[in-house]
Amino acid sequence: MLSKEKLKELAKLKTKKGRDTQGRFLIEGLHLCEEIVSSNWQTESVLFTNLFQNSPAGKRLMKKFEKRNVKSIPVKSEVMNKLSDTVTPQGIICVVKIKKFSLSKLWSGCFNVILALDAIRDPGNVGTLIRTADVFGINGVILSSDTAELYNPKVVRSTMGSLFHLSIFDDVDLEKTIPKLKNKNFKIYGTDVKNGKDFEGLNYSGKICLLIGSEAKGLNKKLFRLSDGIIRIPTYGKAESLNASVAGGILLYEITRRKHEKSAPGN
Repeated sequence: MLSKEKLKELAKLKTKKGRDTQGRFLIEGLHLCEEIVSSNWQTESVLFTNLFQNSPAGKRLMKKFEKRNVKSIPVKSEVMNKLSDTVTPQGIICVVKIKKFSLSKLWSGCFNVILALDAIRDPGNVGTLIRTADVFGINGVILSSDTAELYNPKVVRSTMGSLFHLSIFDDVDLEKTIPKLKNKNFKIYGTDVKNGKDFEGLNYSGKICLLIGSEAKGLNKKLFRLSDGIIRIPTYGKAESLNASVAGGILLYEITRRKHEKSAPGN
């Protein structure tokens, strides 16, 4: 059972300060918990209600946690409601250890395309961009220090589990990191609605870092100057711009499509 002291401690993980202090975060729901049990991330404990445990999906998932020797803690619905960040909790929450990736991995040669997010504050956009990167096989994502916190519950939910598939470097000073990527032969493509070149006409060979800026302000001026090229998506309607996650998805699709075409037999 969960003591009042432990419950208080876990409730603090609903705040950024609590997550930073304890070095762990909460995930909830069947899908995310299925993703974590199949990953190499460390799950400290799993909390569940009787209703969840007795469901067919719950029985299957709890067996997986049992095989991995994850501590299981039955809780009442009232406790689940206190810890949940959703309107209708599904009856399962995992306590997960925060995983930090060293920037030294960026220089290791593991990455061909990197997505870097600059000052994107909307958690849903950040999570969706991480998920989109995963879909297109982009295994490295950088979040600037003024981008929404990676372990924010809305970011985590929006990743749909892709958080556990990628190397994500968070709280990064992009103005210091981008020049180092350039030294490692990465071509830096910034984005700008008005001043960019149409994305279809550019060369996407070699290693690429795609910079996506905030919807409100775009890329900051220093990152703009550090970019090797500025690209845009041509639009034909009356809306001024695309949502950041939609724009990022279109550009990542084009970059990966072109790279796959070039590497296809006969090209």
